[in-house]
Order: sequence, then structure tokens, then C-alpha cells
Amino acid sequence: MNYSLVFAAAILLLLVLYYGQIYLSRYKLIGELNPLKKESDNAWQLYYFHSPHSGACKSLTPVIIADHQQVNIIDISSSLDIARKFNIRATPTVVFIEGDIVTNVHLGTDAIQHIKEFIQKHES
Repeated sequence: MNYSLVFAAAILLLLVLYYGQIYLSRYKLIGELNPLKKESDNAWQLYYFHSPHSGACKSLTPVIIADHQQVNIIDISSSLDIARKFNIRATPTVVFIEGDIVTNVHLGTDAIQHIKEFIQKHES
């Protein structure tokens, strides 16, 4: 029996399961109450979770800081408790909140377009 093929298949299966869990965990938060809800909150909020060690975050974070002051930017390396409340497992992640309810969670580097659309929708 070719054990190297079995080993490679097992590693591939573990990777698919791990990244599948990360991707699907975002749906767990949708429909839940805002974990950071305060009485003075706006009708909508955006939370951007990033890590200073992530290559994708290094290119995305300066753009969000410069162009989108409405976004709550959270560094998961220094605010791990907040990231845990939102069930953040990968960065960059953007959490969209309308009222008190999480309406969408977006993973990945194309979050800029989703942020722009969300802000335009709520500022018009």
C-alpha cells in the first residue's frame, strides 16, 4: 500500500475541514445580537478585524483607516476578547450590523467593496 498517498490525502482532508470550519463559522454570527451593543450605538455599525501579521491585512488596513472613518477597527492581537465575542477565526473579517443584529460577515481582501456599498446604503 502506498502510505505517502494516504498521508497526503489525510492532510488534504484536514486542511479542507479546517478552512471549511473557518468559512462556515461566519454564518454562526449572522442573525445574532451585536456582542458590543451599547445604548448610544448608531443604527448601523461596521467592525473590521485585522492582524498586523497578516499579509492581506497589511494591504487592506491602511485603506480602511484612510477612507472609512465609520469603521470600528479592531486588532485581534491586542483585543482578543472582542474577537472571541464575534467568533472571529480568520483575518481580515468585516462584520456588518444593522440595528442590533449582525446582518453579514465578510472574509477576505475584497471587503473594501462591501464596506463602500454598506456605507452608501446607510448614508443615503
